[in-house]
Amino acid sequence: MKTIMSFARKTALICAFACVSMLAIAQESVQICSGRASVQVDQLYYDGSNVVADYSITLAPNVVVSCGCKSNESIVLTPALVNTKTGEKEVLEVIVINGQNAKCYSEWLDERCKAVTPNVRYFTAEEWNSLTVDSKYDVAHKDWMTPDTYLVVTAQKMIYPHCLLRLCQDKVAPVQFGVNPVWAQVELGEINPAKDLKTRMYFPVNVVNSVENYFENAAAIAILETLDSPNFDVTNIKIEGWASPEGTVAYNQGLSTKRAATMKKIVSDKYSFSDNLYDVKGNGEYWDGVYNYINNSTNEDLKAWAEKNADAKDLDAKEASLRKAAGQKVYQDIRNNVYPRSRFSDLTVSYRLKEATREDLMVLYRVNPAETSEDVYGVIVYDGDKVDEAVLKDALKYYPNSEVVNAAAAKCAVDKGDYKKAVEYYLKAGDSKEVANNLAACYIMMGNKAEAEKALAKAKGIDEYNVNVKEVKKLR
Repeated sequence: MKTIMSFARKTALICAFACVSMLAIAQESVQICSGRASVQVDQLYYDGSNVVADYSITLAPNVVVSCGCKSNESIVLTPALVNTKTGEKEVLEVIVINGQNAKCYSEWLDERCKAVTPNVRYFTAEEWNSLTVDSKYDVAHKDWMTPDTYLVVTAQKMIYPHCLLRLCQDKVAPVQFGVNPVWAQVELGEINPAKDLKTRMYFPVNVVNSVENYFENAAAIAILETLDSPNFDVTNIKIEGWASPEGTVAYNQGLSTKRAATMKKIVSDKYSFSDNLYDVKGNGEYWDGVYNYINNSTNEDLKAWAEKNADAKDLDAKEASLRKAAGQKVYQDIRNNVYPRSRFSDLTVSYRLKEATREDLMVLYRVNPAETSEDVYGVIVYDGDKVDEAVLKDALKYYPNSEVVNAAAAKCAVDKGDYKKAVEYYLKAGDSKEVANNLAACYIMMGNKAEAEKALAKAKGIDEYNVNVKEVKKLR
């Protein structure tokens, strides 16, 4: 199904896409307390707002006594999130494991535990059975919670009535900070509806009648079919005929005029453009091909000739002097390789875009990529929400510094996971907040916190900013 594109504004579909966060799920049990207990971590990760800690602690039978405590004493376990570099921490809970003959509750201990966290729980260890304590907490993220943050369990011995003695401290698992930045849509500017389409039809020597199958003529004429539709408003058709320099000026002027008329007849016979749109004339001899040949030559005699005859008015004498300066062999090369492309009619169609499908614009692009405008490239470079890499290659060739084209190239690189290349393109894609956000997202994916923060500061004010600020905090 063809989708009609409105050319008032175009938005590049730099779509948000998800990168799977690295969650610590179903880890192997980690032994603590010299093997007398184990911790099974089901989830331990930062979700963008909170650190999710879902774990269970299993204690061996008669664990209080096996840890060197008396049966009337208790083991106090304190799971906490700890930044192992800075020492900053957040206690998740306090788990009090009473021995068989311990008091079930100590006001002194409860007061101290609740001064640290409201999450205080009491259990009794059985002599023959293990004890499993399940826990799950969502802890609001703090700035110090970085990838250096671990789940740490501290074990203490409670000696009644008023004494706590540390037994051990075990680092269980790191908090996973898998990054998942969001990408902003990069809005393109307005497309210019006024366009020119240029095409060319070539003629053999001395020929002025229709030669539709000569060189690329068939495609040159067929391109106009797209413009002969309600989606395009053609405002002018300029046709100019040219002849190669051999022969007299008068004869060549006549050839060029007839070639222009031939092209006009071919176009008017095939298509329904109004006759008053045509502007037809013959321009005589075409010398640009000769000068291009000389500019790319190392022949000093030809270069001297070109400099001397740059402003020559007598073109017949000019052509005769060229033969002499070039010599027979070189002039024959010019006749064989330059003059055939100097016999043509140029056609320039001025038109305005109304509405057109991408397929319509692609027809125009395929005939002459070099003549495709920057803003049209900004449309056709996207095929749905994907970047058409073949079109992108031409777009970068002809508009290497275009913000629109570089934004598309950046998205293509992001889709491939090449964030380093995407950064190169985004740096040339303008200074909009959306581009800054996407540049920051690339740095986030690359783990470059300093550059991510710098880029993200320029994106403040758009929705994606708030999400990516949290993502930056996950980086070391």
